[in-house]
Amino acid sequence: MPAANNDWARGYAKQALSDLRVYELLLSKSADKCHRLHFLQMTAEKTRKAYLATKSGMNVKRTHACVERHLPIIARNFYTVINDNNQLPNWEKSVISRLSREIELLAPACDDNNSRRDNSEYPWEDAQGNVCIPCAYNFPNLNDESRVIVRLIRLIRKALETYA
Repeated sequence: MPAANNDWARGYAKQALSDLRVYELLLSKSADKCHRLHFLQMTAEKTRKAYLATKSGMNVKRTHACVERHLPIIARNFYTVINDNNQLPNWEKSVISRLSREIELLAPACDDNNSRRDNSEYPWEDAQGNVCIPCAYNFPNLNDESRVIVRLIRLIRKALETYA
């Protein structure tokens, strides 16, 4: 008998919480940014899968991408839970949408039609033909210590604790 969607949601949520703990450990130890961002990206992807398994009953095992589309929805939903039904401010919605896109692009498979080769896992070649190495790259589009990322992570954690 195949597992029920709520079993998948719980499984993705628990694994994402584990990934999030590793992200926070790496952050506290000042590990290379690529490793921190890799665990943040994996957390976001599994959070999205837990959300979809919970909400739509979709089989999400073979889906990737779509963090950009779903993470802002998850953040909005759980912002109202944490903040007594207050709505996420418009400026924060915009920033979370941008951050969600950047988090999605950290996965090597999500290269925006080959226009974004930078990723948190593998070396890539830039437009000038130079080999770029994730551990030596600054990832200028993502400050994983910013207040908004910290807030987004708090919302992700609340969602994961609910799904788990």
